[in-house]
Amino acid sequence: MKLNHLDLQVPDVRAAVEFFERYFDLELCSNRKSPAIAILSDRHGFTLVLQRTQDAQASYPEEFHIGFHIDDEEEVRRQHARLVADGIGPITDVIQNNRGVMFYCRGPGSIAIEVGCMRRRQVDPADVSNG
Repeated sequence: MKLNHLDLQVPDVRAAVEFFERYFDLELCSNRKSPAIAILSDRHGFTLVLQRTQDAQASYPEEFHIGFHIDDEEEVRRQHARLVADGIGPITDVIQNNRGVMFYCRGPGSIAIEVGCMRRRQVDPADVSNG
């Protein structure tokens, strides 16, 4: 089984599309003019679906977030500087800890986003299943 997509509810689909295209290099694969739904691809097998929320008061749980992995710590810092320069916020300072280098920001619809370069080796599913 393979994770296929993530569907996020946002108040303004077009603004969210522009944000994810500009800052996270996602590619729109659906009708750009649709105010109700957009389908974006990372070109590596992951699809992000954005749908207009029907409940303006709805929100995600506080700890809910999506994460973008970057292979280079300096690129994390450059991405942070770019978002800050463009006035994207709220945004944390760059955090450096045992996990790696990362920051958190809020995208359209108050979606929490983590951007980071993790130092630890990712868990191999074979390691988990072998005890």
